[in-house]
Amino acid sequence: MYLTYKGPFQYARVRYFRKIFSTYASQPGAKVLDFGCGPGDTLLVCKELGVDAVGVDAFDYSIKIAAERGLSVIKADHTNLPFEKNSFDVIFLQSVLEHLRDPVETIEALKAYLKPTGALILSSPTPGPHFWDDPTHVRPFTIQSFRTLAQWAGLKLELNTYVLSYLLGLNIQTSLVYKLLNILPFSLGSNIIGVFRKA
Repeated sequence: MYLTYKGPFQYARVRYFRKIFSTYASQPGAKVLDFGCGPGDTLLVCKELGVDAVGVDAFDYSIKIAAERGLSVIKADHTNLPFEKNSFDVIFLQSVLEHLRDPVETIEALKAYLKPTGALILSSPTPGPHFWDDPTHVRPFTIQSFRTLAQWAGLKLELNTYVLSYLLGLNIQTSLVYKLLNILPFSLGSNIIGVFRKA
């Protein structure tokens, strides 16, 4: 599995994570839950920024890598989270949704742990040419499917765009973007980001 990254792609990922947490977890005492945190890349960025963050993951191998990096990750899924309800300012899922059999069930469970003013931030790949190379992928997501997900989960969609356009400070929503970007040898822009709030 792709648990470690390097080179320009990793540089762009870290820049992306810094922008998210600098924007949505900048208030003093902000608490972040990184759900499906893997080896802890986002937790390292939160640590660098001084953000109080906790990671959970369902896989022992990811937890082991995180521990080797000096990070403490809890083994859990959406059914057994050991936290109080309404306790997080940000709940972040990076490349998790596409692996879930029932994303609506997971999102509905997670929103109970979000403060009334908190942000649920989802990032997921669109149906690019290499999406199905990962046998654990269940479904790709699009700009439109994020809108539908918000309706089904009873959430308000505050931001809905491509990761590349988000990094550039733009809000592009046309599907032509990911089609064009998937022609290029640079697939970061074909991922989408959605910022959801409790309705």
